[in-house]
Amino acid sequence: MGHEVAEAERERELSKQALAAHVSALDARVRDELDWRSRLRRDGFRYAVIGTVAVVITVSVVVLRSRGRRKVSEPATVTSLDDVAAQLEEIRQELARRRKEGGPLWQKLAVRAATTAAAAGGAAVARRAMERMTGADEPSNGTDPDSQA
Repeated sequence: MGHEVAEAERERELSKQALAAHVSALDARVRDELDWRSRLRRDGFRYAVIGTVAVVITVSVVVLRSRGRRKVSEPATVTSLDDVAAQLEEIRQELARRRKEGGPLWQKLAVRAATTAAAAGGAAVARRAMERMTGADEPSNGTDPDSQA
């Protein structure tokens, strides 16, 4: 019986030593987590990347929103092909002026895409306007639902 008590006390002492080692390790981890300098040394690059991404996204949103609010265009009223040509020329001049201003690469690409879209859109508007004008000159062939009485 004395042998079992001595063994139990030895196991208890080993458990106390293991528990003390775990407590000291936990204490060191807590101190390390609370030390902002060591945390900054360890995770500084990650914080820098997250901050840079946040700044880039914020600046992009602000720039894109300001570009969208600059000029409210009036709805185009097309009466002749000369009006369409004049409007296209105005758009081209505006885009050429913006292109000459310079700026970052993404802005230049966006302006070039807008130029291409404006040219394609202007051609489509001119085609539709001419179809409407020639369609208005011709007598109704019964396909207009409003013409049936």
